[in-house]
Amino acid sequence: MPSWRGRSRDVFASVRRRALSGLRRGASRRVLSRRQCVRVDDLCLVLVSSLLREDRARWPQRLEALEEELGASWALRRLEVPRAYSLGVRLLDGRELPLATWLDSFEEGGVHSVRVVDLGASSTEALPAHIAAAFANSGGVVLEVTSGGASSLFLLRMHSSRPHLLTARQLVDFARAQSHADRVFEAWAESISENNQLNDRPAVPASEVPDYLASPDGFVHYDLRGGDLVEELQATLRRHGADVTIPDALRACFYTSDPDALFREMLSPEQQAEFVPSEEQLLLTDTTTPQQFADLVAAQPFAVDAWTRIARDQNSFLAEGESPVTAEGFEARLRTMAPDGLQSMLTGNLMLALQQAARVHGAELVIPESLRGCVRPAFSRGEDPGWIPGKELLRLQSNPDVYQMYLFHELAAGPAPVAEGPSWDEARRGFTKALREAVAFSAAQGSNFADAFKLALFALEGQAPRYDELSPERVPDYLEAVKAAGFDGRPVQVFEDRLGSLGLFQSLGMSEEKLRGLLAYLLSDVFGGMGSWNDQYFETPEAQQQYDAVSARLFSERSAFFVATLNAR
Repeated sequence: MPSWRGRSRDVFASVRRRALSGLRRGASRRVLSRRQCVRVDDLCLVLVSSLLREDRARWPQRLEALEEELGASWALRRLEVPRAYSLGVRLLDGRELPLATWLDSFEEGGVHSVRVVDLGASSTEALPAHIAAAFANSGGVVLEVTSGGASSLFLLRMHSSRPHLLTARQLVDFARAQSHADRVFEAWAESISENNQLNDRPAVPASEVPDYLASPDGFVHYDLRGGDLVEELQATLRRHGADVTIPDALRACFYTSDPDALFREMLSPEQQAEFVPSEEQLLLTDTTTPQQFADLVAAQPFAVDAWTRIARDQNSFLAEGESPVTAEGFEARLRTMAPDGLQSMLTGNLMLALQQAARVHGAELVIPESLRGCVRPAFSRGEDPGWIPGKELLRLQSNPDVYQMYLFHELAAGPAPVAEGPSWDEARRGFTKALREAVAFSAAQGSNFADAFKLALFALEGQAPRYDELSPERVPDYLEAVKAAGFDGRPVQVFEDRLGSLGLFQSLGMSEEKLRGLLAYLLSDVFGGMGSWNDQYFETPEAQQQYDAVSARLFSERSAFFVATLNAR
């Protein structure tokens, strides 16, 4: 069989960065790229269930083929591999084994039986299943493995490496080493509790913050808000007149940076010359009159250029049909305005244009004594003693050796025996019917998602060459079949992208029927976050109600079809 190694390697390497960060934010666990679209948890279920169903004697060969297809971005013989996904199991006795080691642990007879079982979603969120599946770790699909006369259920869970070089435990020790440590933990408790309550999670007392940050929930919190916690530590110490103490052993875990660096990089040399750092920007006070601002500009040795810049800025906000202002005209207008005239103007822009003129001329802004009450810093510690200038803000260094580890956890006490799900034929009929309903509804509403559902039907109903004969050389044949079925443009590209997954599944020795089913499953993967099918909204209550019903049916039938496909011979 021709190798798809190059394509697969590029797929998983290019996608790792997006998937690793996306998953830690609780996003849908999906491998996305131009070439493939496979949810990582789905992929793990496909790989492991297919391997276990093989004769034990063929496992080494299949494992090598998988490693060839997946490339260096996946590890099947080691866990916690930096910058890679790794796959394995966690047994009841607490041992964590990579997939290859687990396979070697089976006796000569191998696995007696394996099946995929859907125990149902277990989300605590008050969300429909098709939405909860995209935003919550709600999957209830498990592997039931029977070997040596005993059966065990295995539930897949994802484990991330720490996101920052500084561990949560080190962060706690770092806080304890500061003066006013109690005040720091109180500030953290307030911040953590406020964030948790927004997400329907319990508040955390100050005394429990150290233990919370060491817990799984705390790990996620530290992942998402570690920088906020460090900033709150700094701010709390400043409010109590203290500086941060950083032990030498932890200095590499922090850094400071120019808050304007990214913005500066986008500026031309001319714009760089007039750039005013955010921490040096000035604002007019609320009581400043138009006449006082005019006097402030007139006091500058570069007043003529300043008025020109101010007028140019004002003209950029003109309403249609409004006459532009001149430098002289705008100054005259200010001097005749009512004392509260600036309240209807963008005073921040007025001061910024004035400061930019000073920068270009290499001059300091002249502020006469009588006008000192008219100007204030945009950011001031006087307003908040805990304010931290951007250049002094401590930031957390990222962990350079991030990884994601997917482990099938052996469940201590499984639920009651689960009856067999629908047969593949029955599940296929249900999935087909749900797809047809989705096509009819989305087409009637003018939704672009109609093409996704049509493509899934196309894959399911055999309107292309056999998928077990797929090779890189034959891809044009499949694309011609797609075009002959009436698709063009973006749908054809999407179909080609999803074909990339089948090369990987072929290495598992899958039947044509299973390859066809999995392709349809991938093509109908529309349930996600922003911009997905879940994000659709329809104006009439009737359409919205129909959309909810169609979505729920499609998700249910699609899930049942996936399970039936993996269990099919």
